[in-house]
Amino acid sequence: MVGALAAQSIGEPATQMTLNTFHYAGVSAKNVTLGVPRLKEIINVSKRPKTPSLTVFLREEFARDSEAAKEVQSILEHTTLGSVTRRTEIWYDPLRPLEAERATVVEEDEDFVRLYYDTSFEEIDFSKISPWVLRIELDMEAMADKNLLMEDIVKCISAEYGSDELHVIHSEDNDDRLVLRVRLVNSEADKEAEAEGDEDVEHTFLQRIEQNMLSEMTLRGIEKIKRVFMREPKREHVDPVTGALGAAAGWMPLGAPPGASSQLSP
Repeated sequence: MVGALAAQSIGEPATQMTLNTFHYAGVSAKNVTLGVPRLKEIINVSKRPKTPSLTVFLREEFARDSEAAKEVQSILEHTTLGSVTRRTEIWYDPLRPLEAERATVVEEDEDFVRLYYDTSFEEIDFSKISPWVLRIELDMEAMADKNLLMEDIVKCISAEYGSDELHVIHSEDNDDRLVLRVRLVNSEADKEAEAEGDEDVEHTFLQRIEQNMLSEMTLRGIEKIKRVFMREPKREHVDPVTGALGAAAGWMPLGAPPGASSQLSP
């Protein structure tokens, strides 16, 4: 069907591609279609590649800056609250007056909760704040990897739900534990529902907010870009003066388009 030279031209690199694929076994960053399967996609002009991806090159002034590549990586990769959360809990923890012996029933949160209410300049109507609290403990390593601060997450919650609907406080970024405490702010309708005997309405509503926050609330990134990684490619270039070949290196972010798993290459 094809001439000997054409067969050799396809067969030889295909064999090498298959051999190269073995070196990526178990490497999550290289979880893309390689080797003969990728060659088949190219030859068949597949409209639906199994793992579509794209490569993003940094501009010349940032090409050798790994920190710039990491910044682009965190901006591109889709990050939800669930991806940086270690665990969540819902506590019945009525807000106590400032002179009370304990500011919260959660012993680990005592220091930053008391400090917040002792130093807060905003006027807080404790009678409108729900006694149920959603406690979210964040993963410190994931937060550092995504280049996120506690204030960034609070801003996202405020933008998503409104500052009048939720009362949110948090620990400091350098604390031993990164904790968010989220409470509902009661309306008059909520108070009437409680008065009628529906005591679990706030608890149930807080559970729904918890599920929505963890799975739907975007902290940063582009939706459906699931993974971005960095690499430093070795590229040949021609010296414009001497005409000699040389190796060029530079960081580049590689991300996948919507609907694909994505990669970031430096």
